Amino acid sequence: MIRGINTLSNSFNVLSEKQKNLATNAANTMTPGYKSQQLMTSTTEQVDIHNYTKTLQGKQRNELGQLTFGNQLDEAVRNFSAGGLKLTENKTDVAINGDAMFTVQNEAGELFYTRNGNFTVNDLGELVTQEGYQVLGIEDNGGAAPITVGTDTEQSFTIDSFGFVRTNTGEPQFLYLTQFDDQAGLTSAGGTLFQGENGNPVGVGFQIQQGYVESSNVDMADVMTEMLQISREFEANQRVLQSTDETLKRATQEVGRT
Repeated sequence: MIRGINTLSNSFNVLSEKQKNLATNAANTMTPGYKSQQLMTSTTEQVDIHNYTKTLQGKQRNELGQLTFGNQLDEAVRNFSAGGLKLTENKTDVAINGDAMFTVQNEAGELFYTRNGNFTVNDLGELVTQEGYQVLGIEDNGGAAPITVGTDTEQSFTIDSFGFVRTNTGEPQFLYLTQFDDQAGLTSAGGTLFQGENGNPVGVGFQIQQGYVESSNVDMADVMTEMLQISREFEANQRVLQSTDETLKRATQEVGRT
């Protein structure tokens, strides 16, 4: 009985975490560059079960085989497939046609990678993410420096399809794009930001589109279907819990009569 209650408790916990994950995906349907996440589960280790029957020689143990007592969470997996491109006509919005990522850094100099090109301009005239992280450009010597477009909101700057950022003053700057052979190795840093190692700086081969952002790749039809499935599993577990509760009540009443 105790094992059954523990199994139900574990099942409720797994379903609750899956529900939270789906809610997060649904909440980011309109977030540019957001990558949906799925929780992977597996069955728990099988357990040998048996019972006893009375015989003329006494109790006899009967091996009944193995039984699995539910599921467990294994890992969270990101879907890095590209979302559709959405026209915004905002010159600070940038989208990548390909699997590379923008390279950005925070005030501490930590590097992050994102597909969210919904950029803006800070007080220093630097192109930054919505979190305020600097969007980096790659220099001729291989180093990196913040992309600067000027503080004048009326100033004209363009980003061509190759990733060159041109302003009315100064030399052209080139967007620092990073490509990962194994995107599954990236670690979520919150929102649409990721961190990882062994990234390869890339240049040509990826088309850059100014005035566009990449849409979230969350499929609401899939979210609603999975939400419905989780709801049904919750109901099934609640019925089992109710049945277990009734069994315990009857057992308590029987003990009280003896």
